[in-house]
Amino acid sequence: MTRESAKLTVAARDESVSDNALVVWLRLQRSLAEKNGVALVTLSQDGAAIGRIENDNSICKAMRVAPDYAPLCQADCGNAYDQALASGELTQYTCHAGLHCFAMPVSIGKRQLVILGGRAFISTAEYMRFLRDYDDLPAVNSGECLKNVKFLDARDLKQAAELVESTASYHFHNAPRAEAPAAAGPQTSPELLDAHLEIIRLTDQLETRKRAIGQFYNFLRGVAASLDSGKVYQSVLAKFSEMLKAERSSLMILNEESNELALEAALGAEHTLMPVRIKLGEGVAGSVLASGLPLVVRDVETDARLPQARAGHYRSKSFISFPITLGSRKVGVINLTERRDGLPYDNEDLSILELMSPHLALIIDRTEWHRKAEAYQRMSLTDPLTGLPNRRYLSDRLFEEVERSKRYDTPLSFMIIDVDHFKSYNDLYGHTNADLVLIQTAQLLRSLVRAIDMSARFAGDEFCIILPETEPETAVRVAERLRAAVSETVYCAESGERMGRVTLSIGVSSFSPARQSPLAIIEAADRALYQAKMRGRNCVAVYDAAD
Repeated sequence: MTRESAKLTVAARDESVSDNALVVWLRLQRSLAEKNGVALVTLSQDGAAIGRIENDNSICKAMRVAPDYAPLCQADCGNAYDQALASGELTQYTCHAGLHCFAMPVSIGKRQLVILGGRAFISTAEYMRFLRDYDDLPAVNSGECLKNVKFLDARDLKQAAELVESTASYHFHNAPRAEAPAAAGPQTSPELLDAHLEIIRLTDQLETRKRAIGQFYNFLRGVAASLDSGKVYQSVLAKFSEMLKAERSSLMILNEESNELALEAALGAEHTLMPVRIKLGEGVAGSVLASGLPLVVRDVETDARLPQARAGHYRSKSFISFPITLGSRKVGVINLTERRDGLPYDNEDLSILELMSPHLALIIDRTEWHRKAEAYQRMSLTDPLTGLPNRRYLSDRLFEEVERSKRYDTPLSFMIIDVDHFKSYNDLYGHTNADLVLIQTAQLLRSLVRAIDMSARFAGDEFCIILPETEPETAVRVAERLRAAVSETVYCAESGERMGRVTLSIGVSSFSPARQSPLAIIEAADRALYQAKMRGRNCVAVYDAAD
C-alpha cells in the first residue's frame, strides 16, 4: 500500500468514526434535552441543523415561520453560532423574545460544530413581557405557541448547559478511539456517570411537572372558549386544585369599583357557595392581593405572619394564598389548602402557581370583560323602572317571531296594554306611587304569561306582550285573564295607603296574510286598543278592519 493510499484509508476511517460518533451524539442530545427540560440542536459548519431540534420551544417554532420575526430569530441564533466559534467556549445569550439560550463549539475530527440549547424563560415577568410584546403574533392568540414553553430558573439552566457541555466534550473527545481493540473496553467517566444519574434523579419530578403543565395549557385553551363565568371559574379552580392536590380551594375576584374581593368559586367547603366579600388589605386574601406577594404557610400555628387563627374548620395547617395580577393591575386571589397527601405546601408548589397565574389572569380578565359587556347589553335592552325588556328589544324579538311564523307557518299573536287613566295616579298619589303602579303591573304581566311569551314596556303607561304559537282566540283568553288579575289586585302607596282600583285596556292583533310585518301587527293592536278605550275601557278588543 502506498503512503497516499494509506492516508486516504486513514482519512476515510476517521470520517466513518466521526459519522458514527455524530449519530450517537444525536441520540444523547435527545436524552439530554428531555431530561433537562431544554431545547437542543447541533449545527453544522454552514449553520444548518443536523438532525432535528430536540424538545424545541413552541414559541421558537412559531417565530421561525412568522415573516416579521423569522429574521430576528435568524440573527439571534446566527450571531450566537459565530460568537461560540470565535470564543471557543460556552456562551450564553438572550434572544429578542426573552428566551435564555446557550451555544458551545465542539470538534469532531476536522469538523467544527456548534450546539445551541436552552430557549427557556427564567422568570414569570419575562413570560408576561413576551405575551404583552408579541400579542400580535397569531400563534399567541390561538395558544398554539404556548404548548411547549420552557421555564427554568437561572441556576438550573446554567447546570443544564454545563452538563451538555461536559457530555459533548467527553463524547467527541473519545470518538476517535471507537476503533480501539475491544479488549480495552469502554472508558466511562465516573464523574460523568454520576452527573447523569443525579440529573435523572433531579429531573424526574420536573418531567412530571412539565406533563401536568402541558395538560393544563390544553385545558386552558378549551375553557377559554366558554363565556359562562360561573363554569369557567369553577373549571379553572378544579384544575388548579387537581395539580396542587388541594381538597379545598377558592377563587376570589377583585371588584375594582368597590375595592372588594368577591368569592366566585369554591371547592371542598362544608357549605354551599355563599356571598363573601373582603375589603382589599383585610384578612389573608385581601392582604395578599394588596401586597402582591404570595403567602405560603407550612404551619398556621407557628407562622408569625398569621396573628389570628383562620376562621372555619380546616383539617390542614398548611395553605397557599396567591395573588393574581395582570401587569400592575390586581385581578384576584386563589387559595389552596388541605393537601391530599398530608404534606405542607412549599416553594415547589409556589413555582407552579407562578407559571400558571399569567394564563389564569388573562382568562379572568376576558371573562370579566364579557360579563360587563353582557351587563351593559342588558341595561341597553331593559327598562330601568320595571325591569322588563324595553321597546328596542321588543322590536328585535317581534321581528324574529314574525320571520319564524313566515318560515314555519305557525300562529303568532300580539297585544298592547294600557293602564286606564294613569295620569290620575300621578295627580292623586304623586309620581313615585304612580311608578309603583307600573312596577307592580309589570310584575303581574310577567308572572302570568308563559316562559316563551315576552312582556315588555312599550312607552309611558303602555306594555306589550308577544305570544308565539298562539291563535287569536287563545290570545283573547290570555288578555282577559291578565285584565281580571290586575283588576282584582290591591295596589298600595309607599305609605301603605290603598290606591284606587287599577284596570287595563288591551288591544289584540295577530300574524295573518294581511299582516306580515312587525309594523302592521303593532298598528293593528294599537287600533284594537283604541277600540277598547272607545268601549269604555277595562276591556279587551281584537282588531277588526271592519270596525
